This record gives sequence, C-alpha cells and structure tokens, in this order.
Amino acid sequence: MAPGDFIDELLAKNQPVNVEISRNKMEAYLKVYSLGGGQQITGQDIEAALREKGVIYGVLEEIVDKAVSLQHFSEPITVARGSEPIPGEDSKIDFKFNTDVVIGKPIEMMDGRVDFYNLNLIQNVEIGEVLAVKTPASKGTPGYTVTGEEVPAKPGKDFLLKPGKNVQMVAGDNIGYKPSAIVAVSAAQGRVMLTGNKITVSTVYEVDGDVDFNTGNIEFNGSVIIKGSIREGFKVVANGDVVIMNTISDGIVECTGNVKVKSGIVGRSKTRIKAGESVFAKFIENSTVEAAEDIVVSEAIMHSRVSAGKSVVVGGKGVVVGGLIRAGEEIKCKIVGSPLATATELEAGINPVLRREYSKLIKEKESKETDHDKADKAIKLLKRMQYTQGEMHPDKRALLIQVTKVQVALTKDLEALNESIKNIEFQMVQSNRGRITVQGTIYPGVKVTIGSSSVQIHDPYPFVCFTKHNGEIKISPYK
Repeated sequence: MAPGDFIDELLAKNQPVNVEISRNKMEAYLKVYSLGGGQQITGQDIEAALREKGVIYGVLEEIVDKAVSLQHFSEPITVARGSEPIPGEDSKIDFKFNTDVVIGKPIEMMDGRVDFYNLNLIQNVEIGEVLAVKTPASKGTPGYTVTGEEVPAKPGKDFLLKPGKNVQMVAGDNIGYKPSAIVAVSAAQGRVMLTGNKITVSTVYEVDGDVDFNTGNIEFNGSVIIKGSIREGFKVVANGDVVIMNTISDGIVECTGNVKVKSGIVGRSKTRIKAGESVFAKFIENSTVEAAEDIVVSEAIMHSRVSAGKSVVVGGKGVVVGGLIRAGEEIKCKIVGSPLATATELEAGINPVLRREYSKLIKEKESKETDHDKADKAIKLLKRMQYTQGEMHPDKRALLIQVTKVQVALTKDLEALNESIKNIEFQMVQSNRGRITVQGTIYPGVKVTIGSSSVQIHDPYPFVCFTKHNGEIKISPYK
C-alpha cells in the first residue's frame, strides 16, 4: 500500500470529514474521505464537523451537497465564506451657490461682446435661503467571519461644514429635506462666501478703492461702504445704506437706506441717486437726486434736479442755483439763484412722488386723447363710406367694429384718468404745509411754488420765508 493511500485510509477511519479555517477566519475549507464498505457520509456528518470547528456563517450548501454526492474531496474546497465589511460612504455637501465663480471675470454677452461693467463679484442671498445641504457620512455595513464574529466596517470620511456669521445649521426634516441631512440656511440678506469649510453671509460689502473696472457694478443685499469714489458709468444697488468716502462722478446709486457721500455728487447730468431714506452730501452738481425722506447738503446744490419726500436743507454757504428743488414739506437754504437771474425752481408742500404721478397722468391723458380723436375720425370716415356705398365690405365692417371697441375702451380709460387727476389736483389745492426759508438772499429768476400756487421772483429779497395762505404765496420776513 502506498503511503498516500495509507494516510487516506487512516483519515477515513478516524476523521472522514475534515474542516479547516483560514487565518483571517473569512473562509472554511472541507476535505472528505470515502469510508468504504458501503458506508456513506451524510450532510449531517459535514454539518457536525462544521459546528465542531465553530463554522456557523456563510456555509455554502451546494458544496455540502456536492461532497455528499461525491463522497470524496481529497483536495480542500471552500465550504463557507465570511462577508467582507462594506465601507461607509463619505459625507457629501451640496452647495446651493456657485463656489467656482471666477472672480473678476466679465460677462460675455450673446453677441460675443464683453461687459466689463459686470464682473460677478457678489453672490446675493435672502433670509432663509438654503446655502448648502450636507449628507452625513455613513457608518458602513459590518462583515462577519465564518465563525460568526463581526468585522467592523470603516466609516466614511466626514467633511466638515462650519456655519459662519449669519448662517444657521438646521435639521433637514425641518425644511423638507431628509431627516439625516444637515442644512445651512442664511439668517440675513447679504453676500454668501465660502472660506475653507466655513460659509458666511456678510451684510456689509466693502470696496477698498473706487467702483470702476476693477470691481464692476455692485448689486448687494445689504449695505455698501466704498472707500474711494464711484466712477463714470458705474452703478451701485444696495438693500441698505451706501457710504462713499469720496465722490460720485457720473455714477448711479440706488438703495433702500441712506446715501452718505463724504465729498460731493457731481456729473454731466448723468449722475442719478435714489435713496429709500435720506441723502447726505457736501455738494450736489449737475445731478439728479431723489430721497424718500430728507436731503441734507453742507455747501451747495447747483444745476441739479433734487427731490425729497420731507425736507431739503442746504447748510454752510447754503447756495442753491439753477435746476429744480422739490420737497414734500420744507426747503431751507441761504442763497437762491444768482445776480445773473439764473433760472431756478423751488417747490414745496406736495410730495414729489405725487407731483411726478400727476405729470405722468397728464401725459398719459394727452396720449389717450390723441388716440381717441384718431378713433373718432376713423369711425366717422367708415360710417360715411357705408352711407355713400350702401352695402359695406365685410373687411370694412370688421374694422368699424374693432375701432369702435377701441374707442369705448379709450373713453373708459380717460374717465378713470380724469378722476385720478382731479383727486391729485384737490390734494395740491388743499396743501398749505409747504414752507421755504431763505436765510440770505433770493434773486430774480427764481420760481417759488407751494402746493398749486406759484410766484415768480423779480426783485432780490433778503431773509424771507415763503408760505401758502388762502391759496396764495405769502412772503414774510425770515425769523
């Protein structure tokens, strides 16, 4: 008998089913030796051998069945496999704003031209706006050895998302996301920025120098501080205050708060300022300035259109020369006009917005009256054709119907416009609150209007106060 046969016979008699386990316990191997003499190895024999070795997980039943069928596996065959652990997924952050903006890159327009006035420097956000959604890292799924021992899974990497100023972190299920999500939400209007792993929302945007081709136009959901000037052709729009440490030169500013200009507002009739509150400046020249509340100037207003919902105050030299000054309540200054009889208009007592609305309605009325007259002439012509020709062509009849409908609509529009105009005129006639005070001299060439009443100045008046009394302008000494 060969040595190998002898070993097989020995194993068959003493250990017909042999199970070995790999060092990492992730596999179990089976050897089966035939018993001979008509004896059969059963599945129960193999299962008992597996249990004896502690193999309780991942048993491959098809291998057990095959071993029973063949009754002999002298070479080891894998009879059980453990399961490898599944690593956890890394956390994911879905930013809802553009984190890849190329700072300072001008916008390329549809026709291929490049807009150097808009550089995409600011990403504005609103209160409650979702800035980022973080899906946390998962723990992963553990594996098991063939002996049933748990093999821990490697958790996913956690990428940090830190809330900076004016950013809140909330649970996802509070705002319609998955409960496991962590959501960064803006707590203020302003500019969203990502610095490292921190999101912040700034309510103030600062420009170290001028607003020019280096910055482009600025549109910001907060206040803006400009340490230089606003240069020609550039625009600043802010949902807050705008502070300019130097000048506004042929630029445009629109904001919901105050406009504060340390130096002056100048232009070639291109500068336009519109403030939701007040405007403060050293001087205003060749510009259009509008404020819902007050306009306060420390030196002079020259050849400009200035409009304030409440008051216009010119201190210091207190010069107002040329242009149109409007105030809902009061105008205060020292010198109005010039010895050269420079045309200058002062209007007080009616909110400038109401005056503009009145002018708009008058223009609209004139336009509709012109269209109404045209429609009336067309109807008369078509009816004359019908009278002379007898039977009217279908196209002409359809045109007559259409023009008649237009005329009816215009008539209704004119009735509504006339009613609105009458209401504003009534307010203008009734207004007596306007007041204009001149602490120095008002010169010829100046027109003074309070409410709906006006007076033209033909002689210089020193130290005077203009008010409205019984429908007329009253001139009294300034006190």
